Amino acid sequence: MRRLTMFLPLALALCPISTVAQDDVIDNARRAGPASISQDATIMNWNLETIHEGTNTWTCLPDRPDTDGDDPWCVNDPWLDFLKAYASQTEPTYSSVGIAYMLMGDSPVSNSDPYATEPTAEDDWVTDLHAHLMILVPDLSLLEGISTDHRNGGHWVMWPGTPYAHLMVPIDSR
Repeated sequence: MRRLTMFLPLALALCPISTVAQDDVIDNARRAGPASISQDATIMNWNLETIHEGTNTWTCLPDRPDTDGDDPWCVNDPWLDFLKAYASQTEPTYSSVGIAYMLMGDSPVSNSDPYATEPTAEDDWVTDLHAHLMILVPDLSLLEGISTDHRNGGHWVMWPGTPYAHLMVPIDSR
């Protein structure tokens, strides 16, 4: 028994459990976008630390552990800028069009308040959002005149009037 106890730390260090868990995270993140993008994307965790280096310009993030549902993302560089600004509650500085895929859907979220953690009003809380794209434009005035109604059956502007405004484009029917 003493011999087993003596080698247990070494056995645990060599155990592939952490690799399997990391592989699961990578696989989950890759489900956010089309395989043509996600297969070669960099994978980051939600601390924006790289856990797998990719070979293209895309980044995928796994399901967010603090939300309901399965909501991984695949984003281009403007969206990485957006996410960093959002996390630090500063204005994003991207200067080109941003594309984000959420092919597994999204968790319930406010349509008007980027930092709301619970429903602010029934008609404002976006639920049952399946596969969709999110598009950033450097000139937010280009979003003026586009519907902000998330129940309109098509695309809409989320978080209008904030530096985080972006176009939501459902792929699946709601």
